[in-house]
Amino acid sequence: MKLAAIDIGSNAVRLLFMNVYETDNGPVFVKDAIYRVPLRLGDDVFLKGKITKEGKRRTLDTMIAFKKLMLVHGTEGYMICATSAMRDAKNSKEIIKAVKKKTGLEIMVISGAEEAEIIFANHVEKMRLHPDKNYLYIDVGGGSTELVLIKKGELIAKRSFNIGTLRLKHNKVDENEWVEMENWISPFKKDYAPITAIGSGGNINTLIKAFGSKKGMELTTEEIEVDYATLSQFTTQEMVIKFSLKPDRADVILHAVKIYLTILKSLEIKNVFIPKVGLTDGIIHKLYDKLKGLD
Repeated sequence: MKLAAIDIGSNAVRLLFMNVYETDNGPVFVKDAIYRVPLRLGDDVFLKGKITKEGKRRTLDTMIAFKKLMLVHGTEGYMICATSAMRDAKNSKEIIKAVKKKTGLEIMVISGAEEAEIIFANHVEKMRLHPDKNYLYIDVGGGSTELVLIKKGELIAKRSFNIGTLRLKHNKVDENEWVEMENWISPFKKDYAPITAIGSGGNINTLIKAFGSKKGMELTTEEIEVDYATLSQFTTQEMVIKFSLKPDRADVILHAVKIYLTILKSLEIKNVFIPKVGLTDGIIHKLYDKLKGLD
């Protein structure tokens, strides 16, 4: 079957199509196509508290286009999740109602805890990872950062913090949020060390694409520090030209790396595994389980 997942994030909106093949060893998920539109809803919400008229228009146009793509692809099921910007927007219900009226598509605004749980649904703990080791899944977005602690393949703790790249760009991160995050993760160093990080989302994927070596899916904390120092030398426009970054990625990637380094250095984590999956992949897994009555 072909399934579709839409992630309405603070920085961008993504549509992922996935083919699911039933085998004797369980379902196999194969990516078919992915589309990304840099709506930047967070620019509206984190500065003005709501989605502007122009933001609403662009959201509607994007969802109309995505609906047509879903029809063309012959999608057999879909799930749409909206995250931090929509959670905070005063007029999110109005936007969701307008999308429903124009396209028939249902948008579900998920909490930070639900976002972390869906991210864990990717089952990355089974992907080239040691079954007896401990991992901290880190997903950095425009509006929030989701953290999931995994011990021997089991979810031990999860938490979402309102620390995101667009919030940092607009100086909208409360200092208490950093303190809360530090207080939450600090016991892990004593109870679960050594920890390996799992990085997900567009920022870390961009980092490994621009600076990763042939070893592929891993960066060390030291390498990330070097990458941060390298990127810090350039303007946004220079990063776009020199490293082929999207403009809406180039102006936030340093904020993303700052978040990663804060967590990695606090827990003395040395390595980050980057499987190149994100929230949309987790949505697909949740949707599959729901359709099969497994959820």
